Amino acid sequence: MNVRPLLYASVASLASAFAAPVSADPTVGIGFSLSFGGGQPQLGAGVRVFSDDDEDEFVASVGLDYVFTTQSVRPTIGAAYLMDDSYVGLDLGFNSTLKSIDYGASAGLVDTNDDSGDSNGGQTPL
Repeated sequence: MNVRPLLYASVASLASAFAAPVSADPTVGIGFSLSFGGGQPQLGAGVRVFSDDDEDEFVASVGLDYVFTTQSVRPTIGAAYLMDDSYVGLDLGFNSTLKSIDYGASAGLVDTNDDSGDSNGGQTPL
């Protein structure tokens, strides 16, 4: 029995199943973070990439912070809530100096898209 057609069909069906999340519009934000771990809170500044750019939505995030107190980088993964050109988020990160996983909160600015569907700016047509 030739399994190649079955393999190709399986790969094609998996690819089409995962294609829907790829259609989201990712966006980038900048902000500040406060992480907890290693004995004391750590303040940082960083960048986040969000899985979508729609306002008033929960999204996944990945990011990179510069932690001021330890002068180290902190890669993160987490979730955020996007508002009107701003975000708040919770994440897990890895402090490269302390060699430990910590948790934190972040907030900052992001370019969001208002998909309210109102194409006439809220005005009533005459």
